[in-house]
Amino acid sequence: MPVIATRGATVSYGGRAVVRGVDLAVEAGESVALMGANGSGKSTLVKAIVGLVPAAGGDIELFGTAQRRFRDWKRVGYVPQRTGAASGVPATAAEVVGQGRLAHRFLGMPARRGDREAVRRSLEEVGLAEHARCAVDTLSGGQQQRVLIARALATDPDVLIMDEPTVGVDAETQTALAEVVAARLDAGCAVLLVTHEIGPLTDRLDRAVVLADGRVVHDGEPPRPVGEHADPRHQHMHPHPSPDSVPEPDGTAPRLDFGRSSGTSEADLWGGE
Repeated sequence: MPVIATRGATVSYGGRAVVRGVDLAVEAGESVALMGANGSGKSTLVKAIVGLVPAAGGDIELFGTAQRRFRDWKRVGYVPQRTGAASGVPATAAEVVGQGRLAHRFLGMPARRGDREAVRRSLEEVGLAEHARCAVDTLSGGQQQRVLIARALATDPDVLIMDEPTVGVDAETQTALAEVVAARLDAGCAVLLVTHEIGPLTDRLDRAVVLADGRVVHDGEPPRPVGEHADPRHQHMHPHPSPDSVPEPDGTAPRLDFGRSSGTSEADLWGGE
């Protein structure tokens, strides 16, 4: 049974379809990158999966339950795009991470020892144990992103959904993210990662699902770095040469290669503005 399943999922803004009939399945313990150009519908799709925006059509299920009836949200860890971890409210890193424990206790009940331990463990996992009492608005952008990741980890999820977690963050945060994802996958957690570039996560991804204009145009092998860029610290992904590869007008190779079986061009994968 997939931990996430969408069938014909459609999401509209102002009468315009942004996500168009998307079929997606993420199995337990699987790691999937959701990729595509800006405006392709990646973030909108994950927001629909976690219930932040309504679906206009199709079906969305979490752990075999229709999303509209799903209540066991402690099984889902969600990391939104970083817009400020404190959201304008003065709070420490530990207080923000503690929000991830709310689904584990009855409304209004104080934090228990297990909740405090989960907060401590999650901050330690992202390398911020010494910043637990720091006001979030005093932290760097990368540290704020790690606070949001720790908040998702604190719920002890069975699936971790992250929306562009590496955008605009430092190398230390990218490394911390890769370590977190690897550890969670080793523990059997599924991961759905919205991203433009895979970077240090390359070796831990099972599949890439690429959207263009709100539709799935590729579901299969993730892009592969080659040559000097096989170093996992290098963030920009280049193609593995294939017999079908067609040079760009300037003579360089296409940016990504998903293998000969996809039948999908670079323009299809990344779309246009």
